[in-house]
Amino acid sequence: MSIGAIELGGVFILNGILGALLVLAVFVVMERQFAVGAFGGIGLGGVVIYAQATYGEQLLTVTVQGMKLLVLAAAMGAVLGVVTTVMAIEPEL
Repeated sequence: MSIGAIELGGVFILNGILGALLVLAVFVVMERQFAVGAFGGIGLGGVVIYAQATYGEQLLTVTVQGMKLLVLAAAMGAVLGVVTTVMAIEPEL
C-alpha cells in the first residue's frame, strides 16, 4: 500500500493535536511538581510514540519509503503542536 497525501495529512494533524495535548498536560503537572511533570512528559511521549508505531504497523503495510514519509510527517506534526502550544501559552517555568 502506498502512502497518499490524505494519510500523511492525517498523521500530521493527529500528531499536532497529540503534541499540543501532551504539552498542556505536562505544563499543568509541572506547575505543581516540576520534576514529576518533566519526567512524566518524557515517559508519556515515549508511550504515545510506541503506541502509534505499533498501531501503524498493524494497520498499514507500507514500503520503507512510505514508512520514512510517515515518520517525517509524524515528527513535523508533533513539533508543530508543541511549538504552537508553547508560543500560545508562554509558560513561566
